[in-house]
Amino acid sequence: MKKLLSVLLSILMIVTLAACGAGSTTPSSTASTAGGAVSDVSDVVTRDITAQEATGTFTMTSEDGAFTNAGGVYTITSAGTYALSGLLEGQILVEAGDEDEVILELSGATVKYGSDSPVKILSAGKVEISAKKGTENVVSDTRSAKTSEEAAQGDGAVWADCDLKLKGSGTLVVEAGYNNGVHTTKDLTIQNLSLKATAGGNAIKGNDSVTVTSGDVIAVSSNGDGIKTKNTDLNKNGVTRGDITFTGGTVTVYAAGDGIQSAHNFEMTTGEEGTTPTVTICTGSYSSYTASNASTTSYKGVKVQNELNVKAGSITIQSYDDGLHADYGTAFSDGTVGQGTINVSGGSVSMSVYSPANKTAGGKMGRGGWGGQQSVSGADGIHADNVLNVTGGTIAIDSAYEGLEANVINVSGGSTVVAANDDGVNATKGNATPAVNVTGGFLDVTVSPSGDTDGIDSNGTYAQTGGVVITRGPSSEMAAAIDADRQVAITGGTLIVLGYGRVSAGGSVQSYNLSLHSAGTHTVTVDGVTYTFTNASSYGRTSCYSSVAVSA
Repeated sequence: MKKLLSVLLSILMIVTLAACGAGSTTPSSTASTAGGAVSDVSDVVTRDITAQEATGTFTMTSEDGAFTNAGGVYTITSAGTYALSGLLEGQILVEAGDEDEVILELSGATVKYGSDSPVKILSAGKVEISAKKGTENVVSDTRSAKTSEEAAQGDGAVWADCDLKLKGSGTLVVEAGYNNGVHTTKDLTIQNLSLKATAGGNAIKGNDSVTVTSGDVIAVSSNGDGIKTKNTDLNKNGVTRGDITFTGGTVTVYAAGDGIQSAHNFEMTTGEEGTTPTVTICTGSYSSYTASNASTTSYKGVKVQNELNVKAGSITIQSYDDGLHADYGTAFSDGTVGQGTINVSGGSVSMSVYSPANKTAGGKMGRGGWGGQQSVSGADGIHADNVLNVTGGTIAIDSAYEGLEANVINVSGGSTVVAANDDGVNATKGNATPAVNVTGGFLDVTVSPSGDTDGIDSNGTYAQTGGVVITRGPSSEMAAAIDADRQVAITGGTLIVLGYGRVSAGGSVQSYNLSLHSAGTHTVTVDGVTYTFTNASSYGRTSCYSSVAVSA
């Protein structure tokens, strides 16, 4: 327990998130972080990937394949490897056999087309697009923005009706004027590539799945979602489609709508070679790429219809809606329904959700607009419709309307630091009796010492058998540092309440007479481990309950 709790706790987290997109005038949002310091969200860092368009004569060659050229439309009709270089103001069209594997090797190639998808794959077993080492490559869809469904038109600058892999150690920039950037109706894999996809619609879409194993990926959407899946039927192995999985690489998303929208699951985990992903997501007005007339209505960091798992790596989110969100009850094509579960078992999660009282600014405002504020459903840091499990890793929520929200919240490990404008931790009504259960780990919660806000609020029960919890809040029965409709019970671990809390202590738990509630820096020692924290505000009183020795 000592080893676990000592991680990042000698100083409580102060998270300053780099804003997203050059030139953004997003309003600054401040909130008291855990430990009482004030953190500011400001524009300081922008990432980009660029590529020079080719100017030389276009050539396509193949030693083992077959293709034709008719008026600048190069049609590939068989399996093989095809080498492309130079400027093509035309189209690469793949019409190969259903079992054929086609490899497009880009070596300083630019493909620009204004009549259809510049790269369009109508049939093949699978296709790889490889940007060769040291080369810069561009695919540019110069069509006007999509206004209606056109069955004959490819829906992306790179569009495929088969499994698609984007790879290579070169650079590929995809520019989509019509709708989506990269879009396949099957599985999409990105490996070891420097890729930037910019679109008015969805930047990167794989209907069946999207997997990033390595490389550097930037997804930009001015009026849609960043990375998205669609299908939820069963694949040939009996597994539900629609997952988005990151096992490595650096992924940066700027989206008017949801940064990542998974039709089924989202997972960040360790890759086969020990790699872990680094993810940054900016949505709504936090992205300077968002169009002023963006018509999106959801601008969450990551939204899933079933289960969201953070097992490894790091994810940083600035969103105008929930940072991490899992829906419950969505009916899938495979006959199952969404479980609405979020699991954080490793890695790190950092976020700032802009959320003034009663209403939250949204993507419809465009860049930095205060004039079009609108209500949204939630604006929580982490919101699971059903169950939230925190078993490891670190979570730092710099600001949110509500920090952690779910029907049942289970904390058994890790380090979680929350600052919120309303409730810091909220167990809401749902399928089960609302509950906050703490069996281990560290949880630190900051909300205002005044107003209608609770540090920890359960519409059912609060039960603690282990771990260390510090919670702050007002000093009344209606608004408190900790509150439950049924009972706040502790039979193990340590609970420090700065403000009001009606607590039932049992087992070996004792009450300690401490004074930690004034503004300023405090030091407390729990079972031999010393923690130092700062309260930006003064709270009404200190109550401390613990099954181990505590001193200040």
